[in-house]
Amino acid sequence: MVSKLTFKNDKPKKRKRDKAGEEDDQEDGYRSKTSSSSQTQKTHEDHEDNEEGWVNAKTKDDLNGPCMFILNDSPPLSMASDGSGKIFSTVIKSYDPSKVQQVFVLGNIVQSEKYTLKSYLGKYFTVSKYGICEATSEAIGPEQELAIEKKETGDGWVITNAWDKYLCLSPNDVRCDSESAGFKETLMIRVQAKFRKRPSKTIDESQRNIHTRELEDKVGTPLDYETIKMLKKAFRNGRLNEAILDVKEKMKTDHRC
Repeated sequence: MVSKLTFKNDKPKKRKRDKAGEEDDQEDGYRSKTSSSSQTQKTHEDHEDNEEGWVNAKTKDDLNGPCMFILNDSPPLSMASDGSGKIFSTVIKSYDPSKVQQVFVLGNIVQSEKYTLKSYLGKYFTVSKYGICEATSEAIGPEQELAIEKKETGDGWVITNAWDKYLCLSPNDVRCDSESAGFKETLMIRVQAKFRKRPSKTIDESQRNIHTRELEDKVGTPLDYETIKMLKKAFRNGRLNEAILDVKEKMKTDHRC
């Protein structure tokens, strides 16, 4: 199910900070020191993670969910659909959608490199062998399958149908019967930032905190304040495993006594 669409000038909702995480930070009381270059990189990554609204699709991993197809002309044109399923181009003043008719929903076909498009009414984007485009189909077949490829330079994409003809936007029409990819066949795809797939980040063990519960899980028993303090210091110094072995050995000795 597709989430609610966001449009230009929408105010982002404030997110409440997790209370449990806040208390854990206070308990640990330790934050790693990083170099100025690491701080700059982290600031950039945080900005990317918090990015909202509409952004240019840069890789195929971004091709998911609500999207816009734009010809970066003067003035720029956006592909749109109406209630009858007609596909047409419309002049836009912003690269964010101003009408729901300008928004389509991208989907991947299972076990295939092909994609489908749905209009705002949930009808599949369909291309006939004559290049006529409409959004009237309830099911997926060859006429609904599209190949989307990134151009070698820039943020442009090209879209082809089952007959290897290119989708083309012009001020008067939207067709899919071009033999080659030129200016009018090179489109900008705008997607919602929250639907973009992000690469998983590798956590540097020396640059994170370790929580009390994690230490107790590693040792296998509840720990007192002094032992926790000692293990956290060992963690920061890179000798946690050695310190845990010492703690376990000491516990065995205490039990014998």
